[in-house]
Amino acid sequence: MSCRPFCPTVRVYDPPVTVINDVFHPQIVEVVHQVNVVTRHHCVPVEKHFYQYCYHNENASEHEHRSNRSNRSNRSRRHHKSGKSHISKISKAKKK
Repeated sequence: MSCRPFCPTVRVYDPPVTVINDVFHPQIVEVVHQVNVVTRHHCVPVEKHFYQYCYHNENASEHEHRSNRSNRSNRSRRHHKSGKSHISKISKAKKK
């Protein structure tokens, strides 16, 4: 027994079912990180040496005449590295 000729094909529809097909696309999201940079300036003492020179002019002939009159020996004179001779302070004090 065959049902074909007597039972035609019937189509029945179920309520629709939703199937989600997720597709992901990259979206750029800019995240800003704020960084505060502080430049700190510090004073640090550093030695810098300066040399100050004082120059004096004196009349050599007057000194030599005075020293030759009072003391003929050169004991009261000092010779410096510069080669110049200077009358010591003690000799000057004695002359006054």
